[in-house]
Amino acid sequence: MTSLSLLRSVWFGLLLILPFIFSARAQDAALGTDVDGLVAEARRLSPDLSAAALQAEAALARAQGAGTLPDPTFRLQLKDIDRARGSVEPTRVNRIDYTVEQEFPLWGKRGLAQSVAGANAAQIVASRDQTALELVAAVKTAYGDYYGAYEASRITTEIKQTLDLMAQVAQRRYEQGLGSQQDAILANVEAAHLQTELLRRETDQRRATARLNALLNRPINSPFAAPGLLPAPPPAETLVLPALVSRLENANPMLKAQDAAIAAASGSQSLARKSWYPDVAVGLSVVDQNRRWQGYEAMVSVKIPLNGTLRRAEISAATSELAAARDRREGVLARSREQLEAAYWDFEEASRISVILHETHIPQTELAMKSAATAYQQNRIDFLTLLEAQRRALQNRLEHLTFLVNQNRALAQIEKLVGGTL
Repeated sequence: MTSLSLLRSVWFGLLLILPFIFSARAQDAALGTDVDGLVAEARRLSPDLSAAALQAEAALARAQGAGTLPDPTFRLQLKDIDRARGSVEPTRVNRIDYTVEQEFPLWGKRGLAQSVAGANAAQIVASRDQTALELVAAVKTAYGDYYGAYEASRITTEIKQTLDLMAQVAQRRYEQGLGSQQDAILANVEAAHLQTELLRRETDQRRATARLNALLNRPINSPFAAPGLLPAPPPAETLVLPALVSRLENANPMLKAQDAAIAAASGSQSLARKSWYPDVAVGLSVVDQNRRWQGYEAMVSVKIPLNGTLRRAEISAATSELAAARDRREGVLARSREQLEAAYWDFEEASRISVILHETHIPQTELAMKSAATAYQQNRIDFLTLLEAQRRALQNRLEHLTFLVNQNRALAQIEKLVGGTL
């Protein structure tokens, strides 16, 4: 191949892969703008979810083989062996029996074994679903923290810029003999305080970024795009506590796992009780007498359940396991209800307070801050009054943001407990 042909081939290959490279970069650049993209990426990349899915596949595969007949037994018997006088070494085998034997579990034991294996697999599948729900809730919570830190930094920056302008006004008033040096000093002190707050917000944002990268299994310090808005809360009719409790009882994966554990323990108890009933083995032999086929032999064998101590112990253990599984379910249900109710009231509190702050407190303090700035420039109030108005405005905006993040966190917890998105 000539150099020109090689160059053309390389150029053609680059043209083919460049769209994919730019598409991947564009996707990475947009990651973080909304929570849905983060959730999808976490589902795709999470090693914990991948491991849970593989465990569920393995459990389902094992369940398919449960309840089948055990492997048959092949037996080769050498009979009527001649030996030399005064020696133990064989000289001739007069008869050889070739036997195939198959054991048949009776009394419904195969069906019970299959149901126990299926229940065990259902536990693993429910554990996989719980892992997925926990991952989604963690991503949504981390995204809310990321949004909160980003917005808090933006709000603090806006307030600081306003304060910087007021500091310049205070400095000019002092230079013109219209104000005191204390005003300029107070402005610089407050600016330094806000700069410290900005550093704290940046650290909070880095923590949230690190948490998101860990959940998405991305390299450390991988950047995210600026967050968009937090997801809007669901309609009020979907957030009714009795309906949420009902959905928890029917769809929570932890409760499904406990139901499967009860089913498995119940099947194991039935199997232990049926161990008193013997299984049957059937065999067929072909007889080779002096290298001539002499005919066939058939056999039936039955295990005699004489070891009563062992069977009574197994039944007692299975009965205790069943009772324990039922008690565990009651405990899981009680804890889940408590967590759901706590998350519900956290959501209600955050929703109501955020509405009050957004509709009443924030507009009033913003108006008061603007009025105070105008009044200070007109020498009608002192700088401390202006500074207090600015602090109240910042506090209300940050408090509103905190309750929005708390609302998002409570909603993620509710969705995890009720088994999916509302």
